[in-house]
Amino acid sequence: MANKVIVGSRKSKLAMAQTKLVIAALQKLFPATEFEIKNVITEGDRKQQASLAKIGGKGVFVKEIEEKLKNSTIDFAVHSLKDVMPALPDELILGAFPKRVSPFDCLVSRQKFASVEDLPHGARIGTNSLRRQGQLLSVRPDLEIVPIRGNIDTRLRKIDTENLVGIVLAEAGLARLNANLNGYHIMSLKDDVIPAVGQGCLAIECRKNDTAIRQMLDQINDETSAYCVKIEREFMRELGGSCNFPIGGHAYQKGSQILFDGLIASPNGEHVIKELRVPANKYGVGKMVADQLLAKDKFGIIEGE
Repeated sequence: MANKVIVGSRKSKLAMAQTKLVIAALQKLFPATEFEIKNVITEGDRKQQASLAKIGGKGVFVKEIEEKLKNSTIDFAVHSLKDVMPALPDELILGAFPKRVSPFDCLVSRQKFASVEDLPHGARIGTNSLRRQGQLLSVRPDLEIVPIRGNIDTRLRKIDTENLVGIVLAEAGLARLNANLNGYHIMSLKDDVIPAVGQGCLAIECRKNDTAIRQMLDQINDETSAYCVKIEREFMRELGGSCNFPIGGHAYQKGSQILFDGLIASPNGEHVIKELRVPANKYGVGKMVADQLLAKDKFGIIEGE
């Protein structure tokens, strides 16, 4: 094992917090190894005012980092799995999935609400996610969805500056940042919004031919998390998804079973197609559910009709 390992990460507070969590776990197992973080600015970081769908989807957060991997500038990279596209460059692999934290979304607001139904009529809700937008509008078509981007602190400020009733964030990001939420109320959307594929899980990307790094990363891989997110990504791959239309996919353990919830929706919430609690104790279930949803898609959701 090399005495020094270079780790690629975006520069945002959340990305750095996640990278440091991974390094801390590895440092315990490999105390003689030095880990150095190399920050990489991605297109998604440079174009924070633009819609992700318009600048290339979620892959805009990883492309430059993958280039650093391919030319051996870094040894591995830490990503939020939901930012990683279904197909990787041929020479790269996702070498580990540390134990997943909450995959669910939440509403952060100044006022306390008991449920989505409890929100005021016409409430302005901040989110840049078509997946969140489509699902919220399907139950509350009167809501006004306001596109917002930026880091968590920026989004929280927009509750006041943009006159929003609340914003939708991933619970995992708030937990990993240990964000100061004094003065805010948190309402789980666990029962309202199916998560993004891979949400709440980190993915560590490395070169396929780097045996030493792959063996190192395998020590912090969580098998259940890896199994679940691979099913989710199989589902997304079959649908050809990035963030250009709403897709939700969540595989999870319940007792001795792995179950899978899948969804496609129209951005305006008029059409939502779901398959819930599908037994997923073997690979291939993600593709099967995707095929079932496509067969039910009489509205042209996937084609954007």
